[in-house]
Amino acid sequence: MNEQPLILVVEQSLHDLELLNSHLGTLNLSCICTKQGVRAVVLAQTHQPDLILLDMMLSNLSANQVIDDLKHDSKTATIPIIAVAPPAMAQDKVSPMLTGFDDCITKPYDFNQLEVVINRHISQPHS
Repeated sequence: MNEQPLILVVEQSLHDLELLNSHLGTLNLSCICTKQGVRAVVLAQTHQPDLILLDMMLSNLSANQVIDDLKHDSKTATIPIIAVAPPAMAQDKVSPMLTGFDDCITKPYDFNQLEVVINRHISQPHS
C-alpha cells in the first residue's frame, strides 16, 4: 500500500522534462515522461497515473486535444490534469486554453508551487 504515486509529465522541453523527473524523484514520486501529446494519451491509458502535468505548448498534438481525449476515455477521465502554462496564459483563468484542467502552474517551474499543487491532488482519494 506504500506504492509511490505515479505522475505523467508531458513537457516539450527536454531540459524541463529532465528537471521535473529529477525533482519528482526527490519527492518520492514515480514519473513517466514524454514530449509528445499523442504518446501522453497512450501512456495515460496504459499506466493510469495518479496525476498528469501537461505542458500547454505542445507541438505535435495540442494540449486541448490531449485533454479532450483523456476526459472522454473512461480509463483516464478522473485523473487530475495540471496545466503547465506561460505566466500570461495562467493569469487569464477563464482562458479557453485552460478549459478542462484541474489546476494550473506556470513556467518557469516554481518547485514549491509544484509540490503544493501535486499534494493537493494526489492526497485526494480516487474514485
